[in-house]
Amino acid sequence: MKHRRTAVCALLLLVALLLAGCSGDDADVPVPEGDYVRIQVDGKTVQIVPLGEPRTVTLRQETGETNVIRITENGVYMESSNCHNQDCVRMGEVDRENWETRVNGAFIICLPHRVTVELVVRE
Repeated sequence: MKHRRTAVCALLLLVALLLAGCSGDDADVPVPEGDYVRIQVDGKTVQIVPLGEPRTVTLRQETGETNVIRITENGVYMESSNCHNQDCVRMGEVDRENWETRVNGAFIICLPHRVTVELVVRE
């Protein structure tokens, strides 16, 4: 069971990295000076939020998919989703302290909804 979970997490991370690499559209979205959260749907950046500005972002896609993303002072987590498997919710929070050691690194991924949430830490 542990090996299957690790394999699934590794696959999700690979998908997230591919989606993030496909984007290249951040020119339309202002990027802040410090650490921030990048939210993408289908590999396209829909919002960039600086850390230190706590808020809730609700993504409602035309097809009915909904993800609720909570941005805190120090990180981000998927608060809820109407996807069938809830893997994105169970990924927990990615923050400045754990982004390098989490199985999924700096990413939270909702594969059914094609949503990628990335914590960008500028060192």
